[in-house]
Amino acid sequence: MTPLRCSVDKAPEILVENVSKSFEQGGDILHVLQSVYFEARAGELVMIVGPSGSGKTTLLSAIAGTLRTDAGSIRLFDFPLQDKTPSEITAFRKRHIGFIFQQFHLIPTLTCGVNAAIPLLLNGWDYAKALNESRAALEEVGLGAKFDSLPKHLSGGQQQRVAIARALIHKPALVICDEPTSALDAESGSKIMDLIAAHVKNSHRVVIVVTHDSRIFKYADRMVKMDDGKISYAS
Repeated sequence: MTPLRCSVDKAPEILVENVSKSFEQGGDILHVLQSVYFEARAGELVMIVGPSGSGKTTLLSAIAGTLRTDAGSIRLFDFPLQDKTPSEITAFRKRHIGFIFQQFHLIPTLTCGVNAAIPLLLNGWDYAKALNESRAALEEVGLGAKFDSLPKHLSGGQQQRVAIARALIHKPALVICDEPTSALDAESGSKIMDLIAAHVKNSHRVVIVVTHDSRIFKYADRMVKMDDGKISYAS
């Protein structure tokens, strides 16, 4: 699959401008995002931090196109989310966005090889070719020997590495990570961040990480802090 090319003469590649989102809860209006401005450039690993309820995950969902905003605009490379239909956004997300979560979301009845191949299969790849690519992806994260294993036979750190292989196998331009190390011990978390950092540094890829885990702050190229639905600090 051909990766989406980041434009070298346009920065930033991810641009969120004046985005707002509110929810109704118990008759009250909660302003979860308030005129948020956020940007990320090719080759960057940007961390979004802040207390629970500050709007971090809501912002991540808006960037991923899984949540419609009330106002503002979001551009992913040359793709303006606000101008696209849900089906167009879904097609874009399948091809150009990879996801890494706190919970690994591996399918327990499928082997690691098939789990890692899922994005390719969703994009219409031939099954055998997808599995060949999956084997190479698992080798790249040090788990080639676990190709035929079920997730239950792997440690938490190993399962997260399968999830990373799955997130990167279709060569996404944007990788979105929601608390990727919070379920891991310090050593496993550091190994996971080493892998994530290595994959963004030598590519045109953008990585956005939402985290509470102060152990991994050192991996960030830039830090963005959220409070009460607003960006309160950006390095």
